[in-house]
Amino acid sequence: MNWCNGARVQGGRAALVLVPVLVLLPLNVAAQDPLDRIMSAVRTAMAPALAFPNSDEDGALPANGNTEALWMVRPLQPGDRSIEVIANPLNEVNQVRAKRAMAQIENNVQAAQRRAALQYERAVSEAKRTGKSQDVDGVTLADEGVAGAKIDAESHVTIAIAANETSFTFEVDSGTQPAPSTQVTIPGAVAVIAMPPNTYRERDTNIERYAEAQTFVFLGRVTAPEVQERADDHFEVFATATAPSMVIRLLGNEALIADLLRKTNWNSLLELMR
Repeated sequence: MNWCNGARVQGGRAALVLVPVLVLLPLNVAAQDPLDRIMSAVRTAMAPALAFPNSDEDGALPANGNTEALWMVRPLQPGDRSIEVIANPLNEVNQVRAKRAMAQIENNVQAAQRRAALQYERAVSEAKRTGKSQDVDGVTLADEGVAGAKIDAESHVTIAIAANETSFTFEVDSGTQPAPSTQVTIPGAVAVIAMPPNTYRERDTNIERYAEAQTFVFLGRVTAPEVQERADDHFEVFATATAPSMVIRLLGNEALIADLLRKTNWNSLLELMR
């Protein structure tokens, strides 16, 4: 609330009167979440690397119908804690890649169907012989093999932001242990932890899985992160922190992640951490 001066005459003298004036801030300024401001700062810092058209709200198509850009960026909304970069489905190069991957997926599914049919025939024969029912494995998404997961990973980058927490913990399933990056150096960053794309066997099912590329950038008042293997092919990345602090986790297309790390204005984010 602000006060403004007014005047009135009392007994031949002018008397000073203070009149209260209520000043209302726009709702989007007064109520903006601090993490929303951090998200906006990260988006601005990464603008040189994200010179792609915006997608529609659903992230399905470029909002302007662009067919030339390889990527599109989903517009930030209040409350978002990640930036989504998505392969442009209208781009011809992306369409060729998707078609090639879908052919591999189809081959994998057909092979799984043949295995399931043979297993069913054996189960029927065994049930007739023993009088006991037999279990038969059906065809599931796992039968796509790593091809389906690989095309998903290579068709996006998720930039997830965590900030001003007392500790940061991240779980990673991978056949390769996350480790300090040998490819990227960010002056002023506490650490850059990276993991290349790889395959591993799921602990409970022994199914082969695809692990997408990941990079963690630790900024601000945060301790050097520790990486510990909690189980076979399961790792934990952990660090303690006080505000201001931030961890940027990038997941997905390895080449685009490298480009983002190279072109981001890290100095502007380091200033935010002072």
